[in-house]
Amino acid sequence: MKDDRSISVIIPAINEEASIGKVIADIPQWVDEIIVVDNGSTDKTVAVAQAHGARVIYEAERGYGAACLAGIA
Repeated sequence: MKDDRSISVIIPAINEEASIGKVIADIPQWVDEIIVVDNGSTDKTVAVAQAHGARVIYEAERGYGAACLAGIA
């Protein structure tokens, strides 16, 4: 039987340019998708996340809960 399940990691982020690359790099290889939900960063968080292979979603409503919900929508 084929296993059609996949694992995604959702990372809420705002102004995490200095750390987002390491966070993404430390995620295990068996994770299928990395989603960074940007909450209005004014630094290079988005560019760094994309450069490390993450898919970036923008969420205007700030907060951890709103970012997590945007990531699973």
